[in-house]
Amino acid sequence: MPIQFEPSLHPTIGIEEEFQLCDPESGDLVPKADEIMASASPELRKHLSYDLLLTLIEANTKISASVEEGIEDLLDKRRQVQALAEQSLCTLGMTGTHPYADPHEQRFVSTPDYQWVREQLGYIAQRNITFGLHVHIGVDDAERAVYVANRMRLWIGPLIALAANSPYLDGVDTGWDAARVYAFGAFPRAGIPPRLRSYDEFAAQMDALIDAAAITKPRQIWWNVRVHPQYGTVEFRACDVQSSVPRTAAIVALVQALVVAYGDAHRAGEPEPYLPGAYLEDLRWKGMRFGLNADVIDAETTKVISMPSLVERMVEVAWPAATKLGTTQYLDLVPEILQTGNGATAQREALVAEGGDLRKLQHRLLREAVEKGIRDPSPEPLG
Repeated sequence: MPIQFEPSLHPTIGIEEEFQLCDPESGDLVPKADEIMASASPELRKHLSYDLLLTLIEANTKISASVEEGIEDLLDKRRQVQALAEQSLCTLGMTGTHPYADPHEQRFVSTPDYQWVREQLGYIAQRNITFGLHVHIGVDDAERAVYVANRMRLWIGPLIALAANSPYLDGVDTGWDAARVYAFGAFPRAGIPPRLRSYDEFAAQMDALIDAAAITKPRQIWWNVRVHPQYGTVEFRACDVQSSVPRTAAIVALVQALVVAYGDAHRAGEPEPYLPGAYLEDLRWKGMRFGLNADVIDAETTKVISMPSLVERMVEVAWPAATKLGTTQYLDLVPEILQTGNGATAQREALVAEGGDLRKLQHRLLREAVEKGIRDPSPEPLG
């Protein structure tokens, strides 16, 4: 049976955040997801999800009409989940990786879906100790959603670089700004999606993969940007979670404006530009590895420019749609990030301040998550 796309009439917003569950004394991950799920109210439970390991909890906002509404609900969910975490004697972490967690100590969620992932991927699943930020934007037509997702591939690398917040993994500085994207990239059907010619082609590929027992549902396609038929959205999945509410809002607003801009381009009949796969892969690689400190090829113009210059062009593409949406104030934070650095830069500076001790850094990050990511979200926190 063909997979139907359920259109969204407006460019609504849904935000998913994946949080670490940590012991506040040791900073270690703790398998408390079942306890938090059990203690959540029925209404909150609708907006919480498991995600493979019991040391992670995912919070999802309601479908929101604006960035402001979405961020308000995100902050409300953060506060509620933190309160439940404290009842279970743990606290939330909000960086893309835990700096020193041991994969061998991780326990899997017992639901059928995640047991299937465990059986499929084995140790690769067990070492996926990663925490992301996913943004859904409503699209009103299936063909338009495919067009938008195709064009959004250009910005996977720049958005990874802007949101990079995971330099530490397995107890070391990986040298990467976004080690989370690298670690999750070991999954099959992850990374940059292929260019799709139509929604029918997308649906046929999903049906074929299901028939081949490669997946059981379209959600097991883990591309960095994907069409989500059930929700009627384009979902951008490449960003690390941020403790900073202002930075999260900037990313959400930028993704929404880009989706709206390309939706308008599709309505106007604008041809889809050719984006060479080698250039897209290089952009993604450099975004993960070097963050904002690299020269890259703009896959649309084929010019060699700096990553910050490409981020600036991304904002220029988004700006008219953001003006229409009334969200340019959120995009105003992007130049500040380009000047001061992404979350990976901040974490490395903080590690120096903590004398090179990763455990002290983790405690600092956990304090930042609660104090500035939840209780007082206005100032710019560490990551």
